[in-house]
Amino acid sequence: MTKLLRFGVAGVGYWADIVHMPGLKQQPAVELVGAWGRNPQALAEVTARHGIRAFSRFEDMLGEVEAVSISLPPAVQVELAIAAADAGRHLLLEKPIAPTVEGGERVAAAIERNRVANVVFFTRRYVPEFERALQDAKQQSWTGVRIRQLTGAMLPGSPYVASVWRAEENGALWDLAPHTFSVINAILGPVKKISASRSADRVTRFAAIHRGGARSEAELSLHTPDSGVASEYLFKAPGREYSLPLPTFPRPQALAAAAGELAVNIARGETQHRCDVRLGLEVVRALAAADRSIAAGGAYVAV
Repeated sequence: MTKLLRFGVAGVGYWADIVHMPGLKQQPAVELVGAWGRNPQALAEVTARHGIRAFSRFEDMLGEVEAVSISLPPAVQVELAIAAADAGRHLLLEKPIAPTVEGGERVAAAIERNRVANVVFFTRRYVPEFERALQDAKQQSWTGVRIRQLTGAMLPGSPYVASVWRAEENGALWDLAPHTFSVINAILGPVKKISASRSADRVTRFAAIHRGGARSEAELSLHTPDSGVASEYLFKAPGREYSLPLPTFPRPQALAAAAGELAVNIARGETQHRCDVRLGLEVVRALAAADRSIAAGGAYVAV
């Protein structure tokens, strides 16, 4: 019998409850052992609902698992990821991997010095139909891309309205742009410089120049009414355009795929992945540069 990868979840909030835990339970290569959380009442309720063990201390959970799936705000994730890596535990990280470049560098350094396998949960990158289309697009040359990610995730009635970090002024940038960069950077290369702005209606816009000279332009919002919700990745070149498909997909299924790919890498002794901490740090650097550009009135800022 194949040995299952023993996983623990850090976090017992909404996303952990509806995505991380169900996704890990769906993955046949994984055994979901238990969870740790900062809220004792939520910890008891969520672990009982999923039939898993509740750990009152993060360190105790690390002693019982081989891998950790983190579902907590970016600022909290940093120290937990470092502690898990230093304990030799493999990592399934949320995006963004950190709220600052310094934090991202610390996470990347811990992963590197401990040589642990890791993946970052950029959701669409684990949807087979989308990933196939992305790899096909990667075989062609593009001069630019237009992205729209306009959602109502932070409007009243949404389960995300209690998210403190998403409610901040730069919430749309740090919540949505990681997904955006995980897609466009795979085709156009890393961002070299970026100009960004934020309007009174809480729409964040950026224009970026990527390695090789291609340009990307994006509109991002967490406060768009239903009538304006939109999602688009339109790649352009002289005389042609290509829109990436945007299939609907269950988030737990994508999480299960991410955990499965992590399990495969661990079995093979591989520590690198197309969506690992290197891409996570690349994304954080672009986000931080966008923040600096907004503060500078939209001037182009080097990443």
